[in-house]
Amino acid sequence: MNGFQIPMDLGTGVPTASFETKRDFEGFSQFRESPDGPWRFYVTGFDGSTDGQDGYCSVLLAGGGEEDVPIDAKNRITIHGKKYDHRFWDH
Repeated sequence: MNGFQIPMDLGTGVPTASFETKRDFEGFSQFRESPDGPWRFYVTGFDGSTDGQDGYCSVLLAGGGEEDVPIDAKNRITIHGKKYDHRFWDH
């Protein structure tokens, strides 16, 4: 895990006003809203599955771009084999 933190600058289209810092977590961008808040992944979009179904979502990468990752019926995303519930991602 990389603990390097930098000020937010995501460009256009991604709301950044509520995020204080950003870091690279194993190739994915993570953000947090306050120094003591939880680190969260940023989900940029979802596939056509409905809530309560397994599907895929796009997560912002640290180097730019996005990667599709699984999201299950309980709204948990899977990154590098580990599931993260909605407390650890934002859209």
